[in-house]
Amino acid sequence: MTNLGKKHVGESSTSQNKANKKKKRFRLTVEQIQQVKDFLKKCPHPDKDQLIQISEEVGLKPKKIKNWIYNNKTQEKTQVDKSANKTLRTENEKLRSENIAMKEAMKKIICPQCDSERASNLENLKAENQRLTDKILWYSILLGGENF
Repeated sequence: MTNLGKKHVGESSTSQNKANKKKKRFRLTVEQIQQVKDFLKKCPHPDKDQLIQISEEVGLKPKKIKNWIYNNKTQEKTQVDKSANKTLRTENEKLRSENIAMKEAMKKIICPQCDSERASNLENLKAENQRLTDKILWYSILLGGENF
């Protein structure tokens, strides 16, 4: 089977001009791609003999088929990863917005007046704690000179 006269995937006149300057880029025809994909549906992990068989059917070298399969699987995995990444980003944004909303709701529950009362109450408790600690220390010195 020859590739003459068949349109390759992604081929254009500008790519033909560039091909003259650089190493010619190899592309499978639409028919060849379909044949390889059909074969991969039947056998997703072909061995050497199966690669030779499909290469004869398609009219290409087994190495070209093997490389195309590898590149295609890599491309599919990348697409799946991008899709999963997009889903995770969306979920993450949703959780962030929920978190912000919950923080705002918590601010509304504790009024500023109660919060200032709590802060002054805390200062009073710290002062009381220090006073009692000093008193205990003074009594321990009076009773026997032992520190607690």
